[in-house]
Amino acid sequence: MRTEAQCRRFVEALGFCYAFTPGPGGIPGLFDVIGTRSVDRMWSWAWTWKDSLVTRRRVFYGRILRRKPTFISLTYLPHFYVLSGNVGEPDDYLVAYRSGQLSLLARDLYEAVARRGRVNTWELRRQFVGGDSSGSRFHRALVELQEHFLIAKVAEVEGRGNYAFIWDTFDRWMPDAVRAAGRISTAEAAATVLRGYLRIVGAASPQEVLDLFRWPPALLREAAERAHLIEASLADATV
Repeated sequence: MRTEAQCRRFVEALGFCYAFTPGPGGIPGLFDVIGTRSVDRMWSWAWTWKDSLVTRRRVFYGRILRRKPTFISLTYLPHFYVLSGNVGEPDDYLVAYRSGQLSLLARDLYEAVARRGRVNTWELRRQFVGGDSSGSRFHRALVELQEHFLIAKVAEVEGRGNYAFIWDTFDRWMPDAVRAAGRISTAEAAATVLRGYLRIVGAASPQEVLDLFRWPPALLREAAERAHLIEASLADATV
């Protein structure tokens, strides 16, 4: 792989993958297939392709799988959205917060993004991080919101030798995915993602699937039944 077009085709062929280095679950990253041995070029090319493809809404990018930078194709995106528990309502974030899935800071950050519209990390940090704070809680909260598909990275801004992501709410950035998700059941979404995952890795144990996607065992059982999986693919049938 040496071009942006090839990068997009790779993401679309797999459905989802890590954006840079490979990670848990046996899923590859771009670095596995980029056509250079130069690590500097790998980072430069992958970062440039990511910026272009994400800004033009050709793929989705965020810290999703095991909180690592992840690409998701637009075909798979509605399924991941369904599995986040969101239903496309304005109070989805409050449901997640009240059920203990979001921290108080993540809730407040979401409300700021929803109220202000597109906003960059620097501006949010000035509002939510004190001068002496390391910002670790702030960055964890941003990751929480990404993995719950509540906010999305839509662009980048550069300044003073540094850069920052520009954020918006997921439903404003990817409205087509939200609408498509309304026609997909949770079990159907899980079956689609599970089939895609096993197509990538060949075979996996139930525990590997549960660890990667953080599903309840009952959902994995239903997904496996819907996907008509054989034991050779789901290595241990006891889930």
